[in-house]
Amino acid sequence: MGDHDTLYTLLFSDFWAKLTGSGPESFGLKESLGREWSGMMFQATHFSMVHVGAAVIAVLLILTATFRWRASIKDETHGVVPPRKFNLAAMLNNFVGAVFTFSTDIMGEDNARRYLPFIGTLALFIFCNNIQGLVPGFLPGTDTLNTNFALALMVFLLYNFVGVKENGMGHFAHFLGPSFPIAGINFPWMFPLLLPIEIVSHIARPVSLSLRLLGNILADHKVVGTMTLIAAIALPIPFLLLGVLVSIVQTVVFTLLAIIYIGTAGEHAESH
Repeated sequence: MGDHDTLYTLLFSDFWAKLTGSGPESFGLKESLGREWSGMMFQATHFSMVHVGAAVIAVLLILTATFRWRASIKDETHGVVPPRKFNLAAMLNNFVGAVFTFSTDIMGEDNARRYLPFIGTLALFIFCNNIQGLVPGFLPGTDTLNTNFALALMVFLLYNFVGVKENGMGHFAHFLGPSFPIAGINFPWMFPLLLPIEIVSHIARPVSLSLRLLGNILADHKVVGTMTLIAAIALPIPFLLLGVLVSIVQTVVFTLLAIIYIGTAGEHAESH
């Protein structure tokens, strides 16, 4: 299997050939979505839809767990009594509960309830993509910059929307730095220095979010794959356990930073 081969590309080879190929018998996606990058840092890119397939699998896993959880709260206990078995519904309940606890500690309970649908779904999607890299024959959807940057861009747009919604144009007041009274008027006299720094720091947020997730998941996936090629029996086991830890930690880091960005953007900028 190559770097872009998975179980679903091999089992449905004709479908994937039409999906990623070119010519009259293909679906035309390569002509419309494929791109060629050239230059000092770029080379011709390989057009592949396997990461889309991984994202679809992650969505299906989340939907399955959601339906199982919904069914678990419709029994005689109505979800008040925790389930006796640690099943899929219990896993989802604990996962979302942990995300809610993180959110409550940082942005308060009201905002945690308000943004839990987005933050919880984001964390579930990232984790389900990360963990696929540890399953033989599957590929993590988060080892490509396209997926990661799309997630980071949604966080970037949301926290700026929350800041404008809560503070109006005062959300951008911190870009100018502290204000000092001059002739009875508060004037941000340090804005020539602080404005470009703040702009660069905010632009760097989605870039750092996406690159951090990409680097860790891609490296972990390559290490596990290399160890499997060397000795497929016992050697990959410690690296698979380490990969589980990496998948969890990277989910926590991405989600925690998203919570911090949204929470701080929603604070009222009374000092500006």
